[in-house]
Amino acid sequence: MKRKIKLGPIIVILYIIITLIMTYADFKMEKAVEISTIFIIGTFIILFENREISARTMAAVATMSALGGVLRVPCAAIPSFQPVTFIVAVSGYTLGPVNGFMVGAMCAFISNFFLGHGPWTLWQILGWGLCGVFFGKCRNFIKKNELPRFILLCGIWGYIYGTILNQWYVVEFIRPITVNTIITGNILSFWFDTMHAFSNVLFSYFFGRTFINSLERYNKRNSVIRIKS
Repeated sequence: MKRKIKLGPIIVILYIIITLIMTYADFKMEKAVEISTIFIIGTFIILFENREISARTMAAVATMSALGGVLRVPCAAIPSFQPVTFIVAVSGYTLGPVNGFMVGAMCAFISNFFLGHGPWTLWQILGWGLCGVFFGKCRNFIKKNELPRFILLCGIWGYIYGTILNQWYVVEFIRPITVNTIITGNILSFWFDTMHAFSNVLFSYFFGRTFINSLERYNKRNSVIRIKS
């Protein structure tokens, strides 16, 4: 019988080793942050690749990724107004945290083929990916008062995503990196983050129920019950 390798402890040990190497090898702060970001993204990709996933679930992940990536392009005319965070939130909530992360990562990757790749792509993948994880993990909390809580958390994630994305600018361009410079960077992006939060609330209010019901129905129709013989 083939024993299944537990990835959790291995990933934790690897991260501790990498952190110690970065500390004692005197890595610059910006490099340490970038390596940590790559490690987090890589971890979720490994978790996704090592899971048993049906073709139908894979199709749902691919569809939501393509939808978010394509719809972001025409919305780029209005700064920070885009449906990606909403689509990633719905995906994480209905398809689970790991699948939600992959939708967020692929939305950024696909849309940036049209809007331009750069150092910000890594942070967009992290920000939207973690959004999918958050909504997947908070499913039980949201379920108690579904749509209002979903809308509220989507709005809050406009600011959380903005804070994450601001770090690429701080890491790449600001010296020295201090608490004050980080706070200043976040304050300067406040209006952009507010527009992002507003668009999240707007999309959630008008399309949240439809998307959630459609994906929940899709999950139920395609679930397979295995009976041991």
